[in-house]
Amino acid sequence: MDVKFKIKNESCSLSGLYSEFNVNSRVIKKEMHDGMVHEIAEIYYQNEDLDKILKSLKSSKEIVDVETLFSNGNILIIKLITHECPILGIMKKYSGDSGTDYTKEEKIEEGNNIWYMSMSSVDIVKELSEKLKRITGNEVYVNIYRKSNVDRKSLFTIKEAYDLGFFDVPKRINLLELSATLNIPPTTLDLIIRKSLKYFLDTELVAKDEPQVNRD
Repeated sequence: MDVKFKIKNESCSLSGLYSEFNVNSRVIKKEMHDGMVHEIAEIYYQNEDLDKILKSLKSSKEIVDVETLFSNGNILIIKLITHECPILGIMKKYSGDSGTDYTKEEKIEEGNNIWYMSMSSVDIVKELSEKLKRITGNEVYVNIYRKSNVDRKSLFTIKEAYDLGFFDVPKRINLLELSATLNIPPTTLDLIIRKSLKYFLDTELVAKDEPQVNRD
């Protein structure tokens, strides 16, 4: 399953930039060696904030080195060397267990750290969420996604049913009338509608503290 984790991690130097300058950022590459984090990040900023942002990063106790790779007045790409914090060690461990790269699509938006990972079970998602909450003291928000198993024909059927008023209250067309209109047997049509609706309701489940899993 594909999972999105969102949490405030005050120990992250890039998260601090949001509170100072109202800027968001994205991690392009991250590696950990000998207790140090080497990362390349993209920061979206206003031109007048550039010197202030670099000064803030260089004055951070967690950052060992800052190197500017690119800047054009709106986008700043930098190379950072920072101390490894506990939260990154945990994300790296679970990334290795799941066989996915936890640095993929890592972002900082509105002061929140966001990671996208693929994980094998909701129990592992819950376990990781509890560890992240315990370390940071902040709430962990989790989205669990499932790939679509609704084919194009089913999507067309649901759209037609909607347009014809099958989901109106009261209904403008009943199942038998819809069946005749779409030339689909009532039993088959009922199954298509139920299965498709279940998918749409289960596709994205948002949980606070206790993640949920989509079930077939």
